[in-house]
Amino acid sequence: MHLADFSDLVLRLNNSAVESSSRVHHNSLIEILSGLVRFDAAWWGWSNLAGGRTTLVSTATFGLSHGFESALRAVAHQDPLIRHGRSVAVYAKSIEASFPGLNKDFRNFLSAFDIGTILNGHCRLAGETDFNFFMSLYRRSGGARFTDEETSDFRVILRHLEQSLSLTLKAELRSLAPPGGEAALLGVNGEIVRATRNFRQALLDEVPTPAEAGALLVGMAGVERTWTGRNITLFSRHHMPGLMLLRLAPADLSSRLSVEERKVAELLLSGLSMRQISDRKEVSVNTIRNQVASIYRKTGASGKLHLARKLGLGGGELL
Repeated sequence: MHLADFSDLVLRLNNSAVESSSRVHHNSLIEILSGLVRFDAAWWGWSNLAGGRTTLVSTATFGLSHGFESALRAVAHQDPLIRHGRSVAVYAKSIEASFPGLNKDFRNFLSAFDIGTILNGHCRLAGETDFNFFMSLYRRSGGARFTDEETSDFRVILRHLEQSLSLTLKAELRSLAPPGGEAALLGVNGEIVRATRNFRQALLDEVPTPAEAGALLVGMAGVERTWTGRNITLFSRHHMPGLMLLRLAPADLSSRLSVEERKVAELLLSGLSMRQISDRKEVSVNTIRNQVASIYRKTGASGKLHLARKLGLGGGELL
């Protein structure tokens, strides 16, 4: 791959990521790639290969007849490229339909869709996720095999395809998050595919253990529902095939405070000490100390900075 071709690929990917929605950009990847690699058909999307299972979401095809994906899912466990690349973060390999080690069912599947050679690869999505961006390019029976140079180039290209897709997904999630809240995309089994920066921490602040957080996400996946905790509310809805959008909104914690507690919280967050607040309000320090304790108990905050974050406010903004 020439440097000029690679530079043009990166530029086109970035332009598409910035100017398009995630769905449009996802579907445009194959058109952008067609100028660099020759292929007759393609299949791409997101996969999760953890735990010995294969989960596929948000998939798309090019140049393949109806029924391809359902037929492939039936023999995916026999696909040597999937089996060998499960634990590799960035993976690319080609194989021909005539390879003698292929399982009979998998060979029949390739023959049914006139696939002579495959260039398959995946790239682990950046961040705390088991999902990969994957792409398989196909050439028809009787066509030229994919060369070692094309396979090597494809490994580099995959990383940039994933980065551009992540860029547009992050921007879209940020726009879908509620004011002051977070958002995430969930797979059908509750796996986080993509999330805004503070989503996981906000969830763990509410739910005491990762196991309970995981169980909650499983319950939110696959069905549209609302869940309300002490400090946050979660809303799930279908986003695209195989993916749920989960919006995390902060609860209105200030509404739990009495009028006097709101005033004390305002003064506390403005930087005043309990003694200074008691002098200004002309009450005892013990009264202020009790009110502050009540504020922390009702909001679940552990200190001034935590209180400001939970209320989504700085000093002087409560009233």
